[in-house]
Amino acid sequence: MIVLDGHSLTVEKLVRIARNGEKVELHRDAKERIQKCREMLEEKIQKHEIMYGVNTGIGEFSEVVLDDEQVKEFQKYLIY
Repeated sequence: MIVLDGHSLTVEKLVRIARNGEKVELHRDAKERIQKCREMLEEKIQKHEIMYGVNTGIGEFSEVVLDDEQVKEFQKYLIY
């Protein structure tokens, strides 16, 4: 089991995960950092603060500000 803590991931560990299917787990501190970032991001979205690639398009569409529904759809497609 490889614990992802945001500090100790090595190429060797990454190979074990990618090629050998080694299990991974998020360290508690990493989960807390992710949660804090999520809360900050949601707060900024609610305040309609402009954030590149979150509530704007990307690349040549970076000047296009997305409405709330577009933000939800856009974020789904960024993952793919």
